[in-house]
Amino acid sequence: MSHRILEQLYIIAFQQKKPIQKQMKMNKSTLSPIIKICGLTSLEQALSCVELGADWLGLNCWSGSSRYITTEKAQEIVTGLPESVSTVGVFVNESTDSLESIMRETGMDLAQLHGDETPESCKKITVPWFKAFRVSPDFKPQRIQDYGGETFLLDAYSKTHYGGSGQKIDWELASTVSSMGKLILAGGLAPENVADAVNKVRPWGVDVCSGVESEPGIKDLQKVKEFINNIRNAGDS
Repeated sequence: MSHRILEQLYIIAFQQKKPIQKQMKMNKSTLSPIIKICGLTSLEQALSCVELGADWLGLNCWSGSSRYITTEKAQEIVTGLPESVSTVGVFVNESTDSLESIMRETGMDLAQLHGDETPESCKKITVPWFKAFRVSPDFKPQRIQDYGGETFLLDAYSKTHYGGSGQKIDWELASTVSSMGKLILAGGLAPENVADAVNKVRPWGVDVCSGVESEPGIKDLQKVKEFINNIRNAGDS
């Protein structure tokens, strides 16, 4: 069976189980982006984030991360979550075979490719995925189109981190590419600046990790609550 057929079968099964939010949710007079809380390490905190209003939860599958969890732990979290939330496995330069094995074993919905993956390697992946781009000063927006994905994530560039660095992205640059697809904005977001970011960039989604943590992998649920509330009220600011 070809990779293309396998990909279509997997996507159909995924959509029947838990369709991706295909458009922003209306909130009063503004459009509210989907909210992804990344770097969860326990089912208890994952459930709390869902209760507070998170749409997507990110689980770090890269062993070099301080928020790394094992395949078994990821499976435990995914199994305990309601179907209303989508789960995202965060990978960095993982081989195609290993990535697909982890995705299928855990039951996660989407793979976030946060490393130096090439367009050619990404297009071989047969599970739903989107590319994350670390935006350095010489970043060229054309790179987004090279990967051919409708959904993409922009994160701040760091020499030492593949995400979760807490560094802020250039919102002006991000706003210039928001029309290229479903932009998920990451990079230095926190309760105190997320409303401003949403109003300036108008992303399809937002992603937060270190901005709502008390320490790596441990979420400060009060900060999560403030982050989500501030997004929902962004149109009023």
